[in-house]
Amino acid sequence: MKTLSMLFASSLLLTGCGSSPNQTITTAGMVPDCSKIERVATAEKSLEMPCLDGSEIINFHAIRGPIVVNVWGSWCTGCREEMPFLVDLYATDAFKNGQIKLLGIDVQEKDLLSGPSFVKSHGMTWPHLIDAEDKGKFLFGPGVPVTWFIDKDGKVVDTRIGSYNTKQQLFDQTEKAFGIKL
Repeated sequence: MKTLSMLFASSLLLTGCGSSPNQTITTAGMVPDCSKIERVATAEKSLEMPCLDGSEIINFHAIRGPIVVNVWGSWCTGCREEMPFLVDLYATDAFKNGQIKLLGIDVQEKDLLSGPSFVKSHGMTWPHLIDAEDKGKFLFGPGVPVTWFIDKDGKVVDTRIGSYNTKQQLFDQTEKAFGIKL
């Protein structure tokens, strides 16, 4: 009887800890939804990718900024090294007040759990898309990390191929791309 009680209690704990793929989650340690990504209703091109939390599918070409788009993979050493810089960038007032947005795109994962696990463990509280089918490699290039800076009209105003070596490099490029002071 004691074993049966322990199994019942364990199953309650396990089912209570899960989250629905359509649940909106926006806190550290969780996978944020994509509801705050600004986009136009129609776009000339289509590159559809699901939100990493499973809430919706977004056409990348419909996204409007100002937004910083960082293409990453949990397996990528440079991505892991620069991620604290992106966390710090997202904590600035320009991102807190919505003046600029941040979007991650997870690519080339070995399984569907690697990306969400990486987001949670690194405190990445901004929205992320997943390019599970590798559709974006012709747009972003075959390697990661890649960072794009997109203006309010959807035009790419600057890019960086490769990782940032310092937080200051990322902050300087963001300030220059959007003409603001962080």
